[in-house]
Amino acid sequence: MTDKHQQLTDAYKAIAEVLDRHGITYFAAFGTAIGAVRHSGIIPWDDDLDIAILAKDLDEVNRVLSEELDPERFYYHNPSADSHPHVVIRTDDFEETLRNREAAFIDIFILLDYPDSILRRGLMYPFIGFDLLPNKVLDSTESGVVKALFYGIMHVSRKLCRLFSTEKTSRYNIRAVEVRRYSWEKADFGTPVLHDFEDTVIPIPENYHKILTEFYGDYMTPPPEGQRSGATGYPYSLYNDYLEDQGRRKKHSRLSQDVLPR
Repeated sequence: MTDKHQQLTDAYKAIAEVLDRHGITYFAAFGTAIGAVRHSGIIPWDDDLDIAILAKDLDEVNRVLSEELDPERFYYHNPSADSHPHVVIRTDDFEETLRNREAAFIDIFILLDYPDSILRRGLMYPFIGFDLLPNKVLDSTESGVVKALFYGIMHVSRKLCRLFSTEKTSRYNIRAVEVRRYSWEKADFGTPVLHDFEDTVIPIPENYHKILTEFYGDYMTPPPEGQRSGATGYPYSLYNDYLEDQGRRKKHSRLSQDVLPR
């Protein structure tokens, strides 16, 4: 196991200890779920970890991870402009690491209700785009006028997505531009199943084979060496939100259950 993989594993164990103590449900997601099943640990060429929580637990997750993770080791990033939170591993030169977009992190994706109605999905779709687009703009601009405009677009879009969603649905989705692809039957998540993961265990969806096959196809066969890569994204607004949390910039509202589908 590489030093970075050890750091990520240790961070996961710290997160799991807090979530387990509070009875909060979570699952390994995406490449982390593949790593658990195929490698019993982190995919050798991966460089982040992915877990998923239920939308109904977001506010509690925000509270317990921000209050109970060791602040000397971790920064809990509840974003002003991103679709999900992150736990970021602190370093001696942490601010420089954030500025250079080099920090190691764990994604905490949110499993949202996804309407069964085709009409509601169609109505939601453009507003999901209007929710996600501002993330990129807000991550790169320093203009107060531009920030105000795009924060407004993002918040209105989230409220409209909430309006078009419904409480009792049969599917979850994770916010992404290809939202239809990031959608799974709730029943397939079921009761989390513990699986060996490095020197610990990690909960995976009950019907993980169906979920991973629908999303990846033959997930048990590693890709060719030339196509192996780690995380393709970096948390939006991370450096700016860190400065806001340090009281060095005006603080904007953060991700909460109030603006997400129930």
